Amino acid sequence: MTSTFQTFLFKLLLYVALIVITTLAFLPDYDALPPIVSFSDLLNHTVAFFTLYLLMYLAHPKLQAIHSTTLLLIYGIFIELVQYFLPTRVASWSDVVADSFGLILGFIIITLYSKIKQTK
Repeated sequence: MTSTFQTFLFKLLLYVALIVITTLAFLPDYDALPPIVSFSDLLNHTVAFFTLYLLMYLAHPKLQAIHSTTLLLIYGIFIELVQYFLPTRVASWSDVVADSFGLILGFIIITLYSKIKQTK
């Protein structure tokens, strides 16, 4: 696979993930989803934002970590702000904390991977 095609593929995956996560965030009856999706809201947030961070890194490799983190954190806060105004959803700062934990985890994994890759 060429680098250009890989970048395109990761961008596509990133945008699909953003659409899926946004859709799930605004569903009126989140608890009606299968248990595999709705069993732990905070874990879901952590995994989702960890995945988004990795995809952002792969889709936009020249983007600095602080910019990726900031953009994704703003996205997480945006979701909570919209949920505040939805009658069937509840905004929660603990969700933003879980989002942040996922972003930090993604940053740590990418940093460790980069250091291991440099030593080879």
